[in-house]
Amino acid sequence: MQSRSGVGRAVILATLLGALPVIRAAEPVPGADAPPPERPPLVQAPAVPPAPPAGRGRMSLVLDGNRRWCTFPDDRVMRPPARPTPPGRGAGRSRDEVFTFGYQFVVAAVKRGAAASPLMLYESPVFRTATWRPASKVAPQTTPKQRSGQVLAQEGTGALPPARRVAPDTLVPFWMEANRCATLPPNMDFDLEPGTYDLYVAFDLLNREGGWVHRSTAYITDVPVEAGARTRVDGRVNMAGGGQREVELYSASLEPGEPGGAGGP
Repeated sequence: MQSRSGVGRAVILATLLGALPVIRAAEPVPGADAPPPERPPLVQAPAVPPAPPAGRGRMSLVLDGNRRWCTFPDDRVMRPPARPTPPGRGAGRSRDEVFTFGYQFVVAAVKRGAAASPLMLYESPVFRTATWRPASKVAPQTTPKQRSGQVLAQEGTGALPPARRVAPDTLVPFWMEANRCATLPPNMDFDLEPGTYDLYVAFDLLNREGGWVHRSTAYITDVPVEAGARTRVDGRVNMAGGGQREVELYSASLEPGEPGGAGGP
């Protein structure tokens, strides 16, 4: 098989990154949601048989670090420039304003020679971090502080929408603090056809408009998979101090299969 250049692989990965958000079904119209769970979300590893089926190899994603990933009320990649505060008014945009409504962890791959058919290997549940609720049912400390007539800038622009007052029945974001951090399992296994793969992982964000954007991504190229063998892919997911997030894939190695396995000799 003719090898691809680094530029070619970059094009494939860029295509995959651009395609993933449209794979998901549209989010429902904002409305009331169930209260947040008592425990932080856990990402469950997919179930696999003790050995891969005949003719397939096993790719094992092994993660180090504390395997935690957290988001924030305003976790936008691009933010509009801050507006100057008019004389006589308080501070400008609050860092607690809510623009992040959920997130999801995904694992995908592109097989060499099949760039037009990316493989979605895993999608976690969508962990909701905010929902729309009437202002009368949201505690004052969980909503942006606004004076009468004060409004928020539209996302992605510096322009202001028409002035409006926050009435008791006005829908405002309610932040679900208990859902903002998720913990991943130490390893995840996938059974694949033999070949060479480019592997990709990401945490994607659900914004307040109901659209998806990539927030933390990592990929590794030239991952070999052989029938009856195990391929180990090492990576790191770590929530460090100061809100710093580490998401990376840094090595892949092919290990021999066990004699007598489902795909072995």
